[in-house]
This record gives sequence, C-alpha cells and structure tokens, in this order.
Amino acid sequence: MRGRFVGIVAVAILAVSVGSPYAGTPTSPAHAATQYRTYLPFVAKAPASVCPTSSSNQCTSGPAMQYDQDNPVRPAEQHADKNLDLRGYTPSTDPALVRSLVNYGTDDPNQPPQFATLFSPYRVPQLTGFYRVYSWNWAPSPNPGTRGAPLTTWPVTALGLRTTPGEVLRVPVSAYDIGGGMEVLILYADEDTIALRYTREDSSGSQGYTVHLDNICTDPNLLTLYRSLDCCKRYEFHYRGWSGYNLPALPAGQPIGTARGTEVVVAVQDTGSFMDPRSCNEWWQIRPGYTGSCPNYNGH
Repeated sequence: MRGRFVGIVAVAILAVSVGSPYAGTPTSPAHAATQYRTYLPFVAKAPASVCPTSSSNQCTSGPAMQYDQDNPVRPAEQHADKNLDLRGYTPSTDPALVRSLVNYGTDDPNQPPQFATLFSPYRVPQLTGFYRVYSWNWAPSPNPGTRGAPLTTWPVTALGLRTTPGEVLRVPVSAYDIGGGMEVLILYADEDTIALRYTREDSSGSQGYTVHLDNICTDPNLLTLYRSLDCCKRYEFHYRGWSGYNLPALPAGQPIGTARGTEVVVAVQDTGSFMDPRSCNEWWQIRPGYTGSCPNYNGH
C-alpha cells in the first residue's frame, strides 16, 4: 500500500449556511450573491488563547503549479481535499480495529513522509485516537459540496498522536525534494489546520503525498505568509490556466507550529486517496529501534 491519511474528535456536526466565499471582495455581482449550504465539523479543540501570537521562524515561498481546473476557482478553505476541517472525521467503529501500528508493507521505493519526525527528538508517541475521514460529495465550483459517509477503504484514515501542549511540530522528513532544498508546499493553512504537499502541484488529486495536521497552533509567521500569497489567487474566480503562482515552501524539519493540546491528528493522502496512517513500514520507518521489521507497537 502506497501512501495513507486525518483530524481530531468530531463529536457533533454543526449545520451552517455558508455564503459565497467571494462576498465582501471585489468580484462580480452574480458570484457575490451565490449562496450554498455545507456541513462543517464541530470539533473539540483547545482555545486559541493557548497559541503563540508571535514567532521567530522565517518562512519562504516558491512556485506552485496549478493543477485543479475548477472554474470558478474553488477557494482552498472550501476544498475538501485541502481543508481537513471542512471534510471532517469521526471515531472508527470497526470491531476489528487494531489500536497500534500495523504492517501493510510498502510499495514505495522511496521514503514517504515520516510521522515520528514531527517531533524532536524523533519518537513514536502514544496513539490516542483512531478516526475515519468522511467521504465527500463534490458539487460544481464554487459550491464546496457536502459530507458523505465515513471512508471504509481502511479501518483508520486519521490518527491521534499524544502531544505535550506547546511542543514544536515540524515538517515530516521524507526522501522527496521539490527543489531548492525545499520539501513541501503549504497547500492550506488556518489557525489550527495545515496541509503539507510533497510535490509542486497545488492539488491533493495529482500524484504524490499530502499530509494533513489538525488541532495544532499554526506558526503565526507561516499563517501570515500563506494568507498573503493565497489571497491573490483564490478570488480570481475564473480559471486562467496559469502555469503557477507562489505558496509557502519549507524544508524538512522546519517548525510549522505547536501542539494545541494533548493530541494532534494526522492524515495522509496519496494521489487523492486517504490512507491508513498506522502503516508502520510506510509512515514510521524513521523511529527508534526500526530495523525493517514491523511488529505492532503502541508507543508508550
């Protein structure tokens, strides 16, 4: 199995009416009047007051190649393959659920993103949550669509990892390089969610990995840079066939934020499909004591 993926405790679902993402911006009257309904997850998270309000981390940007051809362009926060909070997840109810890392093997000759390297020093934390990401019913852009049933391809498609509130979280190490010493683009970011793209394409649908992290305090400088770059693309609501534009680009190990509470949720997509983040021979190759064998392990 190649590549697997997401979010923290969706304990309830809040139905909200969402207006056009272009409202309040200089767009056409027709789009400003567009209304649609979507269902957003109500997620139990620590308050924003626990998050740092400043940062000493320096962030740079690099070119992202436009892959999605939505017309009008779908804003990233309304794209269910970029914003994990939009799609949502729920605790897995699989009766055969194994609450530890599992051995699926791997068919990737290179090293996929390694979740133990989120932390410094590297570690396999206690596994605290086992979730399934929801499927998605896509609608014509800019309507984001609606949530479907939980995905069933794998027993787990989002994994909760034990954290210490305030500890630094970093870009997971992999064998991939997008050029210029950079490893990932920031495909999406808000105050508590981030999507890391291990290719230059601005989409989770093209070939390659996307790692989602939820229930974090996104680094303030990184979030400011992302918003300054994303702003100029997202409101161009007609697809222009651009060859590219800039998004934040980060090297392996770069701080991306801090733990908001005692659990961070990770999910991973490979060419658009959410995978199982427990796969020890894929996402956990870099870890203390790993020699290529992969017994079940719950990291206490």
